[in-house]
Amino acid sequence: MKELKGLRIKFVVSNMAMVSLVIGLAFLLVGGLMKFKVEQNQQRLLGEAASMENFREVLWQDQRTRMPFFILVTDGEDNVIQVEGQYGGLGPDEKLMQDLAARSLSGSQDRGELEFYQLSYLRQPFENGYRIAYVDTSMGNAFTSDMWRTLGIIGGAVWLALLAVSFFLSKWAVDPVEHSVRREKQFVADASHELKTPLTVIMANAQLLEEENHSKTGDEGRWLDNILQEAEGMKRLVEEMLTLARNEAAGFGREKKVFSLSDVVIESVLSFEAVFYQEDKELESDVEEEICIRGDSGQFGQVMGILLDNAKKYSPAGGRTKVRLERLGNKKARLMVENAGEEIPQDKLEVIFDRFYRSDVSRGDQKGYGLGLAIAKSIVEGSGGRIYAHSQEGKNQFFVEIRTVPDQERRERMAKE
Repeated sequence: MKELKGLRIKFVVSNMAMVSLVIGLAFLLVGGLMKFKVEQNQQRLLGEAASMENFREVLWQDQRTRMPFFILVTDGEDNVIQVEGQYGGLGPDEKLMQDLAARSLSGSQDRGELEFYQLSYLRQPFENGYRIAYVDTSMGNAFTSDMWRTLGIIGGAVWLALLAVSFFLSKWAVDPVEHSVRREKQFVADASHELKTPLTVIMANAQLLEEENHSKTGDEGRWLDNILQEAEGMKRLVEEMLTLARNEAAGFGREKKVFSLSDVVIESVLSFEAVFYQEDKELESDVEEEICIRGDSGQFGQVMGILLDNAKKYSPAGGRTKVRLERLGNKKARLMVENAGEEIPQDKLEVIFDRFYRSDVSRGDQKGYGLGLAIAKSIVEGSGGRIYAHSQEGKNQFFVEIRTVPDQERRERMAKE
């Protein structure tokens, strides 16, 4: 059922939103802390390198350094005059050293990053020039990049695992509700069916009494009229409830066949023309030919009857009702029933399809039980379509959108006819 499916989706979405938030915060916290520790260690190393003395005794010696750093000393003309320390395979390349010094001296801050070389630097005044300490950040950058990648993979795997668990838990959580709803719908269907018989008996007996007492006047005749009137209304309500319960029951539904929706719409309009004429109301139609869908033609005839009856009830004398059926691209069709009348409030455009809904503004002065549009919705959605309403500029519009059958199936149907 659509409502329970929506409930499961809401359960999964809310659960995964909370899980995503927790996982995201946890991984950001861990990743941020590790990145901070790496950067802190690099800055500590840079400070230790800059504070070391006895640089002049270490000038590109072959011995390996224990710390990944080196230091450049410049004169007052910003020329490199001394290289102290050793790092990896770095040699006394005068052009490279001069480029590093120029980049470091051009910055506005004494500390900075040379991203192209993956180096951090700290410059300090020294004699007439500067002493610039460099620390390699490639290992730290590689560690940070691998860390984020690993955290992303782990986070994605955990998220997918929890998504699967959430789907399982959603079914487990919704199962009792689904069973309850199914029992309720079955009860409504059974009760409606059982009520039809006594109502039929009551109406038959009341009609017999009315025929026998036809010559009598006074309270007895009025009472019999009241009994018949209320019994007929109750029977109509029971039949509508039974129709709705059957449409929504699991596994219910007539065999879906390919039929011409265009023919159904035209037949419904023709059958209502006299009714509209008697009430001094106009009914016009614009129906595109050979629009075929898969479903039950009788049920869609009922949808048309509900929409046209609704338009007749709520349009004023002399009002015009328009019916239009047209294709939407190659795969869909749209049916519109538009009538003049008092506008439906915007906040009521969805709830008017609820069972037993009656609005004081749009529906309160007419007879009915608020089940017609609910029945139409159950039929349309049961066939894979959707029904909705618009209201503006003194016009109320009801739309039905549904998928059409491929041209090949349509041609096969026409050939059979």
